[in-house]
This record gives sequence, C-alpha cells and structure tokens, in this order.
Amino acid sequence: MSFVSAAFCFFYLVAMFCRVALWRSPTALVFVLLGLSWLFYAWHVPSYIVLIVLSTVIDYLAALRIERLRADGASPRGALVVSLVLNLGLLAYFKYAGFLVAALPDSVVGAGRIDPILPIGISFYTFQSVSYTIDVYRGDLRAESSFVRFACYVAFFPQLIAGPIVRAGDFLYQLRRRRKLRGVVFAEGAYLIVRGLFLKAVLADNLGTIVDSHWAAAAEPQADGVVAIAVLTFFAAQLFCDFAGYTDIARGVAYHLGFRLPINFDAPYLATTFTSFWRRWHITLSTWFRDYVYIPLGGNRAGNVRSYANLIAVMLIAGLWHGANWTFVIWGAVHGFAIALERLVGLTAGSRNWWVSLAWYVLVQATWVLSMGMFRADDVAQGRRIIGNALGVFSGAPLAEVSAGTLGLGWLLLVPVVALHVRSWLVERALLARPGTYERALYAGAMAAAFAMAYSTSQQFIYFQF
Repeated sequence: MSFVSAAFCFFYLVAMFCRVALWRSPTALVFVLLGLSWLFYAWHVPSYIVLIVLSTVIDYLAALRIERLRADGASPRGALVVSLVLNLGLLAYFKYAGFLVAALPDSVVGAGRIDPILPIGISFYTFQSVSYTIDVYRGDLRAESSFVRFACYVAFFPQLIAGPIVRAGDFLYQLRRRRKLRGVVFAEGAYLIVRGLFLKAVLADNLGTIVDSHWAAAAEPQADGVVAIAVLTFFAAQLFCDFAGYTDIARGVAYHLGFRLPINFDAPYLATTFTSFWRRWHITLSTWFRDYVYIPLGGNRAGNVRSYANLIAVMLIAGLWHGANWTFVIWGAVHGFAIALERLVGLTAGSRNWWVSLAWYVLVQATWVLSMGMFRADDVAQGRRIIGNALGVFSGAPLAEVSAGTLGLGWLLLVPVVALHVRSWLVERALLARPGTYERALYAGAMAAAFAMAYSTSQQFIYFQF
C-alpha cells in the first residue's frame, strides 16, 4: 500500500480513529496497531505476512532464550547464532539466491535457476529485528516480555516498508505510555506529511519521469555528455526526494499516532567529506552498519590497514544490501575505497584550508552523482557507458544538441532541493534560525498548492525494492 493513494488515506483515518478512541488504553491500542500493521504489509501479497511473523517469532523467542541462558550461567551464543542464521538465511534466500546461482557456471547449476519473489521491505524489518536480538545478547537491552509489543515494534506500519530502521531501545518503551493528542505534535506531524508528499509526488515522481525518458539514450555509446550529467544529477535528486519524502511521511504519521521515529536524512548534499555524507544520508542504516558490522569486525582498533579493510568491507555489504546485482557491488566498493582514501589522507574531518575543503566537497558530490550510474543501471555495461559519457564532457568529446524541453524542467525541479539545502547550510552556521510556526505554515501552503497542481503518481517508492 503506497502512502500516496486513496487506500492509505482511508487506512490512516481508521488508525487515527483508533488512536483517539483508545488513548487511555495503551495495551488495546498496541493490539490494534499490530493488526493494522500486518494488514498493511499483506495488502497486496497476503503470503508475505508469513515471513514477517516468522522473523518476529524467531527473534522474540531467541531474546527470551538468551536471557534465560545468561541467568542460568550458560552461554547464550547459540541462541544468537540461531537467530542470525534463520533471519539472515531467509533474507539471503529471497534476495540473493537468484544472484548467486546466476553467477555460477552452467556446468554447475545446469539449466535450473532460482528466482524467488522478493518480499517487500524484507531488508528493513530483518535488520530491525536482528538488531534487537543482538542488543539483548550484548546486555544493552532487556528482552521484551510481550509478544504483541515486540511484534508491533517489528511491523509498525509507518516505517515498515522503507525505514527508518528503528532500534528497539528507542521504540519499545513508547508502546507502554498513554498518548494524548497534542496540538503541537499534530502540527509537526502534518508539516512532515505535507513535506513528504511534496518531495515524493511533486519532485521525485516528476524527476523520475524525466530520468526514465532519457536514461536509455544517455547510456548509449557516444551519447551526449551534457545529457548524461543531467540525467545522473536528476536521478541523485530523485533518489533523495523519494526516500526523504517517504521518511517524512512515515515520521509524520508516527507523530499523529503518538510515536517518535528517528531522523534519516540531514541535508546530505552539504557534506564536505565522504564520511560526513554517510552521517547525513540514510542515517539509520549507516549507524546500523557501524554498530553491528564495522565495530564487530574490529573497527579502527586493529591498526590503519585493518580499519581501511573494514570500511571497504562494510560498504561492499551496504552495496549488496541495496540489491543483488554487480552494479551495487561496484557502487559499494567505490564508496568504500573513497572513505578509506579519505581517512588515509587525513581529510575525514575536512580541511581548514577553504580551497582544499571546496575541492574535496566537489569530489564528494561528483563521486556520488556519477555513482548513480551504477546504482540505477540494469547492468555493469550500461552503468559504465553512462558514467563514461558524463566524464566525456571533460575529455573534449563532441557534444550533440541538448534537448531543452524536459531537461529544462528537470533543472527547474532541482530548485526546491537546492533551497532546502541552502537553508540547512545557513541554520548549521547559525546565520538563520530554524523555521518557526508561521514560516512552516507558509512552506506547507506552498507545498500543498504545488502538490495539487503538479501531483504525479507514476513512480513507486524506489526503496520498496530493497
């Protein structure tokens, strides 16, 4: 069920009615929210519900077992291993089995191929559920005694399909409290929903239409380099608006239901280093990989070489998390080597020299935009062609006549994205205060008007496929 649909509007109204009617009874509301969340997940493919319930049961029982073993003086490692193997095994089968089998020679697999249908959002709720079990194993969190509360945490519908990835310690306690409807909280949620709809349905979807119409031509051999650069830039903006828009709507709906979800984006196109970029982009995933992959691998505790290897390994895994394709492996490797190189030359925290800082900023953002060629490409060959065409602008290669129609509209659609980042830049440097009530009301009115006039429903949320 898409957030940008009449079905979700009705679904949201039902959830809000239950939230208001049951505010005195947190337990009853949790039961209702769990039922609605499972319905939301099973809306289009009912069989998907089996997997999320199975993952929930596995980690609920594993956490209880871990605490019981620890209380008895026994090692709980076996219970954790079972949780990890079963959860990550399911994820690996549905997401990577086809990719791995296709990579094997025909002499090994014969004519057989595996092509399971990827359950929507499986990467998000698997990581969320697994992090709970690990936290209980580490002793950072007590096991949740109520299966219903834990299941509601895993399946909470606003962020179920595409995040943000929520930690159990930040959410489970919220399920126990009464939640009165407060005007300030409701207004904040409404603003986030309007901004999310604007980012998604006005900017991302219209940019997506432009990208779709020019992508194949931009990836042709010897294609116009200017068009290739424009398409890659538009897709980078589309990806940001699509995912940040989903997160805003998710956070806004959660606010209306009485819950707080973490921020997932913080003006990433202001990042002056590769390290800071990943502290601003998909923040909950970046911190998840830091806490549950990078640090367990040794982090930076075993010397520089091991640290560089860990960084590259984490980004390779992050690339594969996004999809079972060699394009994502290359995309992850590029960013892994970039972060390692940055640490090697000592620019992780930026440079005090303004021109070095500016040059590194351009390199960071140019690398991201060019890497979009691999991120969106159907295969490595297509990704190499469109990136090569974009770089051809600087090689003196002849340029074809540039279409001024839809490409011109694309540059116009980038204006709100630039404005959003410019305002964030001013706020970060204390040159401007955060928007107040009246300023937000003005923004909300303008975005609602734009939504009414330029609304597009042609594009699915990009991160639904992950």
